[in-house]
Amino acid sequence: MTARPTRKGIATVSLSGVLPEKLEAAAAAGFDGVELFDNDLIASPWAPREVASRCADLGLRVDLFQPIRDVEGVPPDRFDDVLHRFRAKLAVMAELGADTVLCCSNVAVDAVDDPDLSADQLRRLGDLAAASGVTIAFEALAWGRHVHRVGQAWDVVRRADHPAVTLAVDTFHVLSRGDDGSALADVPGDRIGFLQVADAPLLDMGLLEWSRHHRCFPGEGTLDVADVVRATLRAGYDGPVSLEVFSDLVREADPRRTARDAMRSLLFLEDSLAAEGPPAPARVDAAFLEVPGGPGVPALLGSLGFSVAGRHRTKPVTWWRQGSADVVVNDGSPDPALGIVTSPVPAVASRAKRLLWPEVDRTRGAGEAHLPGITSPSGLHVFVSAPAGEEDHWQRDFAPVAPGPAADSAWTGLDHVALAVPAERLNEQVSFLRTLLGLVPGGTEEFMEPHGRLRSRAFRPGAGDLRVVLNVEDVGAGRTPPSGVTQVAFATSDVRSAVVALRSAGVPLMAVPDNYYADLDARFGLAPDLLADLRCHGLLYDRVGGGELLHAFTMPLAPGFHVEVLERRGGYDGYGSAGTHVRLAVQRR
Repeated sequence: MTARPTRKGIATVSLSGVLPEKLEAAAAAGFDGVELFDNDLIASPWAPREVASRCADLGLRVDLFQPIRDVEGVPPDRFDDVLHRFRAKLAVMAELGADTVLCCSNVAVDAVDDPDLSADQLRRLGDLAAASGVTIAFEALAWGRHVHRVGQAWDVVRRADHPAVTLAVDTFHVLSRGDDGSALADVPGDRIGFLQVADAPLLDMGLLEWSRHHRCFPGEGTLDVADVVRATLRAGYDGPVSLEVFSDLVREADPRRTARDAMRSLLFLEDSLAAEGPPAPARVDAAFLEVPGGPGVPALLGSLGFSVAGRHRTKPVTWWRQGSADVVVNDGSPDPALGIVTSPVPAVASRAKRLLWPEVDRTRGAGEAHLPGITSPSGLHVFVSAPAGEEDHWQRDFAPVAPGPAADSAWTGLDHVALAVPAERLNEQVSFLRTLLGLVPGGTEEFMEPHGRLRSRAFRPGAGDLRVVLNVEDVGAGRTPPSGVTQVAFATSDVRSAVVALRSAGVPLMAVPDNYYADLDARFGLAPDLLADLRCHGLLYDRVGGGELLHAFTMPLAPGFHVEVLERRGGYDGYGSAGTHVRLAVQRR
């Protein structure tokens, strides 16, 4: 069987707003059905039959009613209360037209640790469900008192041996407990009643807090969601693949935006499972940084050592070059952009369209390179160029300027770009980099700054030199966090010469406190002449194994970002995070 999702669903708990808004957002994003969260129904003025009618009008099906909690492992003298509650909810489901109900494993402190008792109680509930044409999907909550792994839930379902009692598979609960798709190896597909999908970043915290506040959509976290979904589908499950994401972000975000992001994540998951659709690029390299034009921009670029290399044949755009580092100045756009090189270009454009990433509205003149532009959630435009020598390489659109820039500069290219992203858009931006470009995330680093906190995460392709760093700043009351491009780092083979040239050109460089060099000596025991040289040039330093980083920063410049010049030696691959707190303090002064 081809391992790919069939019907796509989303839980109403994964969208903000009141129930009508949630349903409209799900329908607008193209979902086939919803998991109706009981609390959403309880708080709604609509009767269940009115909810069913509205879903029908929107083309939605109520795939699941959820959750009914603590129905197994109940002390026998209290099970009659469970039967009463279950009958009442079955009546609600009848009006909704829902035929599957999610029952969660017991989390109560007095839950009974007896698989046979749990199975018997689920069997009795199964009799009631079957009489109403309903199927129970039993889920092992990762924090369940006694049943907290999918294998334990399957054992109870198997013991119950009732056609109306099936297993619910939730990727978060499976993966957060350290299991994977192999945990479903012995489960027949027709005994899986429902599949819920959620991703999450790897965090060291309680399972309940992790689940309730930090779930995200596939492609935004680090869990191997595809492995569990693939195993479920290969077992023969053919029901909905439904997103159930709890997080502080989705509770606050616009439900229509969240629903689009959710649908995008399922399309990405579907393509990953079926190996269909345009694949992610095999290699991605940095090409150029584009900045909006302005009165002071040419002078600034000149002081940084850039010279005009070409002028666009049809647009008010100028290409500036310093060695092998390229900056494009666009007098016709207020937005920054990043140029990348990959191949084939049409496949990237098709992949962006498939994944619902918006296209940049631009005019392409006759004979110009096909540079599809995609807008990322942070607002940064990404333009996709073919490799050098091909027809759609970006430099072909420029008429060279004689005599052109000097070729003996030690600047070797764009090392990385840092983007400040609002916290509420971070997961979407992560999804953009991962699902469209196939970039691989590094670990999250956290830095204290004078008036808040900076969280930083770097992304790189499996092959290629593109590096993008995402930053989220938590700032104090009354301060607005930065957004957009905040740092542009250029690589050089001689950072000392670069700093001397910048200083002589009047570029405001960051003054490094002398205390930094005293600490540097304490950490690395550097030779006195090297330490003196670093201090003389205002360079920061880091060393990991045999690799070294020497780098310097400007103060924030007119376009809104600061420039870093860096020299990597011996395979150094990081970003000098040990000195980040110094930069943050000096640049905030």
